[in-house]
Amino acid sequence: MPSDEELMVMANDPAHSNWFSHALREALKRDPVDAANDAGLLAIVLDKRASELLANASAQAVIRQVA
Repeated sequence: MPSDEELMVMANDPAHSNWFSHALREALKRDPVDAANDAGLLAIVLDKRASELLANASAQAVIRQVA
């Protein structure tokens, strides 16, 4: 498991998005169990949203090919 210091190095890595870096820094200020639970829920919600948007885009592409 990475230490808080290693996580801060990751949060400050310019290879990561600003959104990720900010979220990680804020999460380190919170109760770790609460932060992990919220992050897990957020991952599920965002994954479902991405899947639905991709499915919709694929369906639209098929409709355009048929029409």
